[in-house]
Amino acid sequence: MSPKYITRFIFLLSLLLTYSCDDGEEQTSPQPPKGGRGGGPGGWGGAGRPGGRGAAAIPVKGEKVTRSDMSAYVETYARLEAERQVSVLARTTGLLEELSVEEGTEVEQGQILLRLDKEELNLRLRQAKAAYEEANANYERIAVLHEQRMVSQTEYETTRLRFANARLGLEEVQLNLDHTDLEAPISGVITQRLVEVGDLVRNNQEVFVIADLDPLLVRIFIPERRMYQLHPGQEATIAVEALPERSFHGKIRMISPEVDPESGTVKATLEVDSNGLLKPGMFATVRIITERRPQTLTIPKKALVLETDEDDVFLIVEGKVRRVTVELGFVEGDQVEVLSGLKEDDLVVTVGHEGLKDDVSVRLAGEGSDPETGTAPPDGKGSKDQWEGRGGEEKKYGGQSGQPPQPGRPGGGPKHAAADSGLGQSPSPDTLRKTTAESHREGSPLPDSLREKSEALRTREDTQ
Repeated sequence: MSPKYITRFIFLLSLLLTYSCDDGEEQTSPQPPKGGRGGGPGGWGGAGRPGGRGAAAIPVKGEKVTRSDMSAYVETYARLEAERQVSVLARTTGLLEELSVEEGTEVEQGQILLRLDKEELNLRLRQAKAAYEEANANYERIAVLHEQRMVSQTEYETTRLRFANARLGLEEVQLNLDHTDLEAPISGVITQRLVEVGDLVRNNQEVFVIADLDPLLVRIFIPERRMYQLHPGQEATIAVEALPERSFHGKIRMISPEVDPESGTVKATLEVDSNGLLKPGMFATVRIITERRPQTLTIPKKALVLETDEDDVFLIVEGKVRRVTVELGFVEGDQVEVLSGLKEDDLVVTVGHEGLKDDVSVRLAGEGSDPETGTAPPDGKGSKDQWEGRGGEEKKYGGQSGQPPQPGRPGGGPKHAAADSGLGQSPSPDTLRKTTAESHREGSPLPDSLREKSEALRTREDTQ
């Protein structure tokens, strides 16, 4: 075998042995440098986090315990009703000649609402007057003869009755004529108009509906067990869907003396001032105050922990939470009265109860803080990399394990050192084996310059 083939065989065998040894080497992590990231502040260690820092504080929202007025109440629903509502009927028959009011018009008692045609009734009035005058003359003549005993008692009585009927007929016609001008029976507002000009209005026909809108009434039904909490004159608050931002004051006018045996409720009638805004038929929410407690301790309803059967909250004390059992009182809207367990200005968690336990570190959401420890930088400034631990150091140096670059090495990494060692000179076989092993361990191919030099070395050995 020629020397050149022996040399190539030895070279390839050495490469194979080098690869095998490198594959079996144990990969070890770089040790942190001393004096920069040890166990002290800002170093490595402690709870598996950079700088020896513990578990991150959980962000939550909290509110203080305050004082406000609270009240107990009975709440129910009903429709508003007019105190008085009447149907106006025609009192005579005739053609509708004039309308004086429309729907929504406020009227006073005795005000003219409409006028009927009077021509036919005037004619009947004249006829009734003629009949009355004739009956009156006959009665006077028979009365004189009756005093002289010249006519019988029967004839006298017949004449007298005819005269009385004629007088009643005249009064009836006069009354019908007066009713052609229809008047309002009560003061109120026209809610319905049921006729038009030119209609033939008949006797007892409904033509208008008038309602008295101030005050309005609300009839509600209270459970029997709460009937003794109510009394006449008690105040109430009325709210309607049409005016959600306003409330109206009312009071109980009367309470029924009996309990409905079918529903087990008691009817209570309340009156409320309409203020020109409330209308009959509106759907209303009625709240009757049964007890008031001024300036009592309150917390938001969302502060209560829903995971347990007890009434408890998480109290924030010096950056940690503690579960506290409280005694609750009145509930009004989104506020709850606290009878015991808390004091004024205590801070309780309102958002973020999930996963909280006693002595867990928390921080109020929205406050500037370190993303891992919940503490802000000393000067309130600093770059993001300065607060990202090891990752920031790697970005700062551009190398591995937070090591600063070495002088004369761009980047300072071992790959750069291997590449630099082969530039400008022919590598020896030992150097080539070392470079090849490092490239294999790093999982990257040989640099193009070293590959060219390796090929040149093989060519030179072949020619020898």
